[in-house]
Amino acid sequence: MLADRYIYTALARDVVRSGDPTWIRNVFGFAIVPDLICYLRIDVDTLALRVIESKGMNFWESGMDLKLGADLYESFKKYQSLLIEEFDRMAEEFHFEVVDARKPPDEIQEALRAKIEPVLKTGRLTQPSTGQPAKASSAS
Repeated sequence: MLADRYIYTALARDVVRSGDPTWIRNVFGFAIVPDLICYLRIDVDTLALRVIESKGMNFWESGMDLKLGADLYESFKKYQSLLIEEFDRMAEEFHFEVVDARKPPDEIQEALRAKIEPVLKTGRLTQPSTGQPAKASSAS
C-alpha cells in the first residue's frame, strides 16, 4: 500500500495545535507502522510561493484558528513553520527518508522512486509485534 499523508500529518497538526504529544500518539497507536516514510521537506518561503501560485491559501492550512497572525499570509507562514519543525522532529525519531521538495517535480519523483523501489523489490514487511521493519527474506 502506498499512502499520502498517513498518520504523521495528523500527528504533526495535532501537536502544533497544542495537543499532548503522548496522548495524541496513543490515539493513533492502532496504525500500522510503515516500511518506509518519505518526507518531502521544504522551507516555508518556497512552500508559501508554491501555494500562492497554485490554489491559494485557505483558513485551515494557514492555521487561522490558532490566531498566529493578523492575516492569512502571516498566519500561514507561522503555522507551516511550526509544522515543519514538528515534521523535522518526527523525521529524526521515526527515521523518515528526507527528500528535498524544493527541487523540480521530475527530480522529486526520481528521488522518491529511488527510495521506494528497494522496498518493493525486497517485499519487506512490518512486524506487528515490534513495529519495526522486518529484514527482507532471502528465500525466493
